[in-house]
Amino acid sequence: MKRIRSYMTMAGVLLGLGLLTGTPPGLAAVEHPQITEGSNVTFQYKITVPGRTGVYVQDVAVFIQGRHQVLPALEKAVSGMKEGDSKQIELSAEEGFGPYDDKKKKHVPRVELPMGVKEGDILEDRAGVPVTVTELSDTAAVLDYNHPLAGKTLVVQITILKVENPS
Repeated sequence: MKRIRSYMTMAGVLLGLGLLTGTPPGLAAVEHPQITEGSNVTFQYKITVPGRTGVYVQDVAVFIQGRHQVLPALEKAVSGMKEGDSKQIELSAEEGFGPYDDKKKKHVPRVELPMGVKEGDILEDRAGVPVTVTELSDTAAVLDYNHPLAGKTLVVQITILKVENPS
């Protein structure tokens, strides 16, 4: 197994994006396109778990509306939004990363883990699948194959940074 930093990050941090902050005198306001089927959408998001302090993950990502590259509930929620729009969305466990499944735990010998591993570390198994180390003893470990946010209600704050509609 090898250690990984994080697998929560959605693809592609983009640099140099700015939001229109106002219309200079003498210029007409720019009408921004709405998110529709096939739109290439760049957005900033922040995921928190109610009742817990802090942000679980915050990043910038890109997806194409209608291609199911983000959670279906998020894709539905952003439909019709424009550049600069923000929205807070609460997702149930089912809308987010699904219910927690106790059957997705595996017991392994400790010697199969990297040196210095601690409970809570996220690793990749031999097949490249992310796992969380949930229990650790001198001789064994329990690896959890559930997504770390499985079974949790989530609050997602989204800001649309850019919308490019197909020609």
